[in-house]
Amino acid sequence: MPIRRKLFEGLSWRLEARAAASPPQTGDRIRGCAGRMMGLARAHDCLPDIEQQAAILCFHGITERPDPEVEDNVLSLRNFRRLLDVLRRSFRVIGLAELVACINERRSPPPKSIVVTFDDGYACCHEIAAGEMALRRMPWSVFLPANLIETGGRQWLDDVRVLIHRGERKRISLHWDGRAVEFDLSTPERRSAAVKQIIETCRYLPESQRRPRFEELLSLFSEDEIAFVRDQYPSFAPMTWQQARELKLAGVDVGSHGLSHIALAPQTPDFIRHELATARDLLQQRIGHHSPHFSYPYGRPAAMSPETETVIRDMGYHCGLTLEQEIVRCQACNLMALPRLIVSAQVGRVLFGLWQRFL
Repeated sequence: MPIRRKLFEGLSWRLEARAAASPPQTGDRIRGCAGRMMGLARAHDCLPDIEQQAAILCFHGITERPDPEVEDNVLSLRNFRRLLDVLRRSFRVIGLAELVACINERRSPPPKSIVVTFDDGYACCHEIAAGEMALRRMPWSVFLPANLIETGGRQWLDDVRVLIHRGERKRISLHWDGRAVEFDLSTPERRSAAVKQIIETCRYLPESQRRPRFEELLSLFSEDEIAFVRDQYPSFAPMTWQQARELKLAGVDVGSHGLSHIALAPQTPDFIRHELATARDLLQQRIGHHSPHFSYPYGRPAAMSPETETVIRDMGYHCGLTLEQEIVRCQACNLMALPRLIVSAQVGRVLFGLWQRFL
């Protein structure tokens, strides 16, 4: 083993042991500092060339200066560039189609392969990410919730974040299952707790139950206030079909993220088929193409099921992407449920995680 790799390996495992024994926030800070240090020291250059594995990264939004309370999955442009530069220098960025072909043909992808994907179809993918990826000649995929692109609508999770954190109300009451649920919004910590509870309670409900809960929340704010707080966060704005067409013409893999960005598993089989077929047809109509790759909304086990995998396969998709936090082990993976690593706003943690997984 090269001496340099041995030194970084020993250091990384000691830091991981310290992080694991610390409170969660402290552990995240330790991993973040370690990852930033390793990026500056070019530690990833000395990772071993292990065959039959790759990592699929899942990005969401990019903006100049994210609001950490509201845009917790949004990278700053500076951190996005920093991460891409490490990927270009120390890894091999390949397209999703190449990885799927390697798996189907039982051959190894190039050592240290990375696939870059973006979920949710935000306009910043066109306005910011496309230029940065093109500058580095990196292939990538973007997955669109087709009806939100069609209507220009915002995702309900993003609306929850901006309304709770930046709306004027200091307390709200919502009526769930016949009982009133009170939320104190008087401090940043309590607002964050409210956002987490609302999203996690509603995320995996059947649509017939989730939608009324969200509409009740919207009804507590005026249309002017909703429009105002949305305008403060352009990173959550959806792209247009024209932007999607331009990405496709530039060689970007533009795929489906469902129709309405809802968890599929809790829905009825007919609802699932309608959701996916309508999204596929809308992509075909609006950009003249639909990718053979699919990204599950939410991507967690509660959002998927064997039935959803069957529908995806029957519709002719070559793969389905989840948000299970693992690398792809090509000889023992399910193409209809490929894992991805979420790219958080803390790029140091991402770099530390890549080191640990490729070691």
